[in-house]
Amino acid sequence: MPDHTIFNERPESQERALKVLEKLGYTRVSRGDAEKKRKSRKTVLFEDELEAFLSKRTYPYGNEQRFFAGGSIATAIRAMHVQNAAGLYAANKEIYEMLCSGKSLQETLPDGTKQSFDIDYIDFEHPQNNTFQVTDEFEVERPNGKFARPDIVILVNGIPLAVIECKKSSVDVMEGVTQNIRNWGNEYIPQLFQYTQLVLAMNPDKVLYGTCGTTADYFVSWHEDKSGKDWQHEWCRKCSPDGQIKEQDRALISLLHPERLLELIRNFIIYDNSIKKIARYKQYFAVKKCMKRILLQDDVGTKNGVVWHTQGSGKTLTMIMLTKIILQESVHKDSPIRNPRFIMVTDRVNLDKQIRDNFINTKMSPHRAKTGKGLIELLQDEGNTIMTSLVNKFEAAIKQDYHNDSTNLFLFIDEGHRTQYGKLNAYMNRVLPKAVKIAFTGTPLLQKAKHGEKTTIESAKDTYAKFGPLIDRYSLEDAIADRVTVPIVYEGRVIPQKVTSEQINAHLKYITVGLTDDERKDLEKKYSRFIAISQTRQRLNMVAFDLHEHFIKYVKPKGFKAMLTCSSRAAAVEMYYLLRKLGGLKPAVVITPNTQKEGDDEENTKETDKIIADFFVKEVDPLYKNNYEIYEDAMTGSFVEEDGEVDLLIVKDKLLTGFDAPIAAVLYVDKQLRDHTLLQAIARVNRVYENKDFGLIVDYMGIFKKLNSALDLYSDEKSGMNGFDSKDIASAISAVTEQKAKLEEYHNMLWRIFDGIDRNETIANVWQERLREQDIRKDFYAKLASFAKLTDFLYSSHDLFEAVGYNQSEVYRKDYLFFKKLKDSVSLRFNDSVDFSKYEDGIRQLLNTYVGAEDARIIIEPLDILNREKAAEQLMRLGSKEAKAEAIQTRQIEVLESGRYDDPIKYMTFMDRIKE
Repeated sequence: MPDHTIFNERPESQERALKVLEKLGYTRVSRGDAEKKRKSRKTVLFEDELEAFLSKRTYPYGNEQRFFAGGSIATAIRAMHVQNAAGLYAANKEIYEMLCSGKSLQETLPDGTKQSFDIDYIDFEHPQNNTFQVTDEFEVERPNGKFARPDIVILVNGIPLAVIECKKSSVDVMEGVTQNIRNWGNEYIPQLFQYTQLVLAMNPDKVLYGTCGTTADYFVSWHEDKSGKDWQHEWCRKCSPDGQIKEQDRALISLLHPERLLELIRNFIIYDNSIKKIARYKQYFAVKKCMKRILLQDDVGTKNGVVWHTQGSGKTLTMIMLTKIILQESVHKDSPIRNPRFIMVTDRVNLDKQIRDNFINTKMSPHRAKTGKGLIELLQDEGNTIMTSLVNKFEAAIKQDYHNDSTNLFLFIDEGHRTQYGKLNAYMNRVLPKAVKIAFTGTPLLQKAKHGEKTTIESAKDTYAKFGPLIDRYSLEDAIADRVTVPIVYEGRVIPQKVTSEQINAHLKYITVGLTDDERKDLEKKYSRFIAISQTRQRLNMVAFDLHEHFIKYVKPKGFKAMLTCSSRAAAVEMYYLLRKLGGLKPAVVITPNTQKEGDDEENTKETDKIIADFFVKEVDPLYKNNYEIYEDAMTGSFVEEDGEVDLLIVKDKLLTGFDAPIAAVLYVDKQLRDHTLLQAIARVNRVYENKDFGLIVDYMGIFKKLNSALDLYSDEKSGMNGFDSKDIASAISAVTEQKAKLEEYHNMLWRIFDGIDRNETIANVWQERLREQDIRKDFYAKLASFAKLTDFLYSSHDLFEAVGYNQSEVYRKDYLFFKKLKDSVSLRFNDSVDFSKYEDGIRQLLNTYVGAEDARIIIEPLDILNREKAAEQLMRLGSKEAKAEAIQTRQIEVLESGRYDDPIKYMTFMDRIKE
């Protein structure tokens, strides 16, 4: 008979991984030997290995190399036993700094003097000098005396630097992610993870990686770049235990090949304002390609070029990592780079400040040029390694006839598609003619520019011609596929500039679709009171009312926030007061003070000037006086934080470019946007955030009014987007109505799983038996998750609800409830761990809003066989005796599995009895 045990996680994933790692050069340490090396299950270091490595390290004395004294080595080992009261992040950071920079030790020299020297814990320059080991079932004692047991631990010189959780192919790899996150919690084994630099969760077909502290949504896959495919394939061929190549083999080689592991740790990890981050694969390869370009190793013939990475993919962090590796390269004796200095150039004040703050967060201490004279002073002082500047500061430098011929200057130009134009680019070249220039942009280059055609659109000038050939490219489609960004969905809610009473009534009907009679009457009263004001403000009030209802019902309950962009600063202020009057949310306005102009399209009058001035006098000056920068920092800081009070940020042009707020899930648009500004604006909501499946654009102005599909963005002349290369972003934006087809598709796919069963069948066991096979259940869970997500959106989108229709929406609702109950029963019966809470929290609230649906169970807990009353309650929901018996059996097996290491003899006895 076929051996079903080959599909258990141990042989299918864990044993295979151990074999691959051994062939990669890791020495396997048995569980028993690992415990002897650690001396106690409370500790995690192999001190004998660490001592052996440190004993070989030397320091210079005259013309000789001397070994460190035994006392110094003991001091270095003690230093690695970090106990930081500030918590896991602080301890992990302290250890990381020692791993990368070493430990300063005082040595007594032969002449009797004392001097301090650094001892390295890892030899990054010579990987072969390190000891690479792997062990499994690494049992670590928890504070409560129980144990946690990561599947695989990687150690370098006795220090555990990587942790892997393995799952069989039928188990979702996210279970491994969740397990890792649980294990580094205070109640589990943070003493292991304070050393950990790389954290993996995998099954044979999928691998996700992060680092210590990475949240679940930010665990991502690794894909080897074209330049490394042959290298990866050759190692896969060498290391495969059976001649086949699995996805986990590829990932292990790409992430844990000894040289790659050390490179990732040293150059591609940063600590960014209390968040530890590790490079995604495109950041890694972009930095590697930039270094090849800078060192003239890619046969292009120039050190300059363009990195085209889509919005939201972490370009600033790529700049920081590139800066870090250039600084390390410069210390090599044979390096052509000497004493490098860096200038980060942007064209927006908020971007300049944001980049400066990002560098500060990584402890790289940049200096910000606030004036043209300040830029000159920074450049003249060789001690300033990292600087930031607005591009227009170079014009002031030109006027003072300043230029710098240094070849050790590196210009990193953010959003290079904008800073290239006309005189501004010429000024940079005149001030710093011999500097290396790398432009970073995330906005699609215009189609006509790409083909070198002449065009009247200024922004179509050839970015490559200005900054050099393309270095690396990462499209929106790639970013969405990698879960680096979320897709964007568009919904049109156009309200005309001049509204009639008929339009006001029609809009009321539009926003009350699906409500009960009582709910509709309540809303009508509220609506009529709010709209019954002077006709000149009716449209603004309609927008405010609609936005408020949408935000309160569909955005805030899910823990998200939103942005609103208005046509003028005065309109932004008026919207602020209108929304504040409606209540239930905390809006904030971020606009330029009245003494300045914001954007080229603003025409002020005495009335609008007074509205803006009064806002600053009443709302800003009492707390912030004239320091508007502090006010802006306070509002944006409150907005980006999950617990911050501000949940709706109102702007005109400010913050539409470069502002990073992953919690923002909706952008309400009530102004004309076009070209690059439009693409930059919609990218404010494409950042990854927990339980965020897409970013939503709600359009009150009609910027996409002819939109029927994503490709209309490039064919509609009035949309302002027809100049862009559709291949760059065609798959990233979709109309709400496109979700209708997806909803129908997943609904049909769910029912096809049950082909042959009468839909009126009332015996629960018939439906459950169809899902007996694990692969079929896994497929069912996945399709139901997609259907749940779309059902959630159905009840939050007026356009989609109207497109689907009330009757069909009822069909989807009832079928969802049926499938959801079926999911609950089979996950209990077969002891599957399935968490639908990210969808059902929203669905329950939305269904209750519209149709008063019954309260649904969100997560089915495992059957508690030790609690008779609770178990009886759970079993009641299963129906048949067969289902109940199977639920008890599967749960018994799991309970015994969890204790098999504590008492294997008792475990085997019980297992034999269950099988009998």
